[in-house]
Amino acid sequence: MMGVVERTSLRSCGLRLSRSQKIILAVFSFLFIVYSLTPYDSRLRSFFRFQHNIVQDYYQNNHPTDAWLLKKPAYPIDPDSDVGIIVKTGYGTRGRVSTALRALRNESFLADTIVVQDFPLLQDQKNFTLDDGKEIPIIDIIGWNLARGAFKSQAHKERVAKYLTLADAVNADEWVLADGLGRDMGWELDAMKFLPSLEYAWQTMPKKKWYIMADDDTYVIKSSLTMLLGHLNYAKPHFLGNPVGDYKGRFPHGGSSVVMSGAALSKLYDSHPEVVAEAHEESVTAIYGDKLLSTTFMKIGVYLDETYRRMFNGENPWMTRMWADRFCLPLVSFHGLGAGDAMEQVGETFSQMKEPVFWRQLGKIYGAADFASFVDEPIRPNVNFVGRLDEHSTNVEGVAEAEECLKICHEHSTGCLAWTFDPGRRECNFAPWAIIGDFAEGRFSGINGQLAQRLSSKCHSAP
Repeated sequence: MMGVVERTSLRSCGLRLSRSQKIILAVFSFLFIVYSLTPYDSRLRSFFRFQHNIVQDYYQNNHPTDAWLLKKPAYPIDPDSDVGIIVKTGYGTRGRVSTALRALRNESFLADTIVVQDFPLLQDQKNFTLDDGKEIPIIDIIGWNLARGAFKSQAHKERVAKYLTLADAVNADEWVLADGLGRDMGWELDAMKFLPSLEYAWQTMPKKKWYIMADDDTYVIKSSLTMLLGHLNYAKPHFLGNPVGDYKGRFPHGGSSVVMSGAALSKLYDSHPEVVAEAHEESVTAIYGDKLLSTTFMKIGVYLDETYRRMFNGENPWMTRMWADRFCLPLVSFHGLGAGDAMEQVGETFSQMKEPVFWRQLGKIYGAADFASFVDEPIRPNVNFVGRLDEHSTNVEGVAEAEECLKICHEHSTGCLAWTFDPGRRECNFAPWAIIGDFAEGRFSGINGQLAQRLSSKCHSAP
């Protein structure tokens, strides 16, 4: 009797659907079935994921929150023992590595680390020995991959020949030739380093909960990274970073650092060796290694998680744009620290940071003007608080004076965090971000102090 009643109820429910509702339901059912049957890296899946990320990004931009970060971490980690670090370098940038390693050690980031490069080890080169005696292994990762036959039918390709030419020059101590080759083809060889570097790390540093791949001019803030990872389940495949690219192949910007869970590497290297083998051969012609890494992960159903995109940064501290929607979030990385003593300065500045560093704190850390001070003194001469302009900044021409530019900023109270005025060009530029301040002779600039204070007041974390 009960079964008859249930079937009758289901039929009556189905009968209550209108014709248009049935069509909509059928269309969604069809799309779901097609989506489920398509390969993990199909354009259909990529398109729907891209649209989902747009919606998610819009929501996070308009409703930023840090409340989830202050909850007790569900998956706490010890960054010194639970994280493996892979530092990538090339022949042309090899001089950066020792400084980058010392900078991380200044912050007491004692995680197991390897350095991967695209040229043979020099005669006196085996390990980097740090001041505390710890030795960091160095691996010619392309040579390692070539020696084990990973390229197979691709061994005759031009890029492999270029590596062999560089290797011969290094082994013959022909430094001038090697320097020229390193400059000319460094980006090509870099594309061949990503996948074998992670495979080598997985073989030599197995069972880590997390793995970080970074360039030799990238700095990772240990305390901020620890805060983020403590909320993520390392037993599940995670792939994190600063996303770039279109819907067909979103990938993390390598310079901002790339973070992967041990579960993600296990799924790739232990469970899908055929996918890895295919990717090794593809690396001989790939343009970007970080994109190849992402598209390889996509083939096994591991996608770049853009939920945490706002925590990764591809700029140096002086040019870092403190976006309004990032004020309350931890800042994980800096990039572009290869020139001069930039890496050393950053390492010293953040060496004593025991608590997570948040985007809004950057000015305070570097001794820049406090946000509140711009309420009473809104216009500052010979400085630029906007920095690099792009499609998100706004340019207004025909502006006569700084006060008018300031007024324009206040008229866009939620879209202008900083403004700059160029008297010579009579141009006013404003943006939804602010930098800590760059010298700009003859210009006038300021930060929207009211907006900055309002954004800061919404943060749950300490200032």
